[in-house]
Amino acid sequence: MDHIGCHYAKIFPQEGIGGAEYPYVLAGLIDEWGGSQIDYPERRHCCGFGFRQYLLKSNRSYSITNSKKKFDSMLPFKPDLIIANCPGCTFFLDRWQYVIAEMEGKTYGEDGYGIPVLTYEELAGLLLGYNPWDIGLQIHQVSVEPLLDKLGIDYDPDQKYKGRNGEDIGMPENPQMLRCC
Repeated sequence: MDHIGCHYAKIFPQEGIGGAEYPYVLAGLIDEWGGSQIDYPERRHCCGFGFRQYLLKSNRSYSITNSKKKFDSMLPFKPDLIIANCPGCTFFLDRWQYVIAEMEGKTYGEDGYGIPVLTYEELAGLLLGYNPWDIGLQIHQVSVEPLLDKLGIDYDPDQKYKGRNGEDIGMPENPQMLRCC
């Protein structure tokens, strides 16, 4: 599934490929890379970041509510991943899955995992053969291993929390509800 950052398609719709209603920039990548597009109900809905929504503590519930609305609309389609063109959107769509799982006990991916959220650059790196740990996928809150397995991407689970020099960078604590690899 794609998620277009609001700043790309809504602020200057005449500049975005496909305009504000049917932006095609990520959908085109999905097509070219052999994926399947899904036009889910809240496809054009904001992730909730929007700077003022999150940066003002009193507005944070608005931020998580936006993301939850998107996830709930995706749930029946069982997506393998969410691809985004904005690092802020990627961060929030990844992080809020962890938060929602801990708050409500609800997960959106299969078997208790979340839906991996990648920027188009991260997905391109994987498809070009980059090591997932070298491009930082171990930093995501939602485990990427189920996606890597579906894509047939080789990875060494023992190297997940190793720095470039082989030094242990430390494993984060596992969440209570969201499954991790």
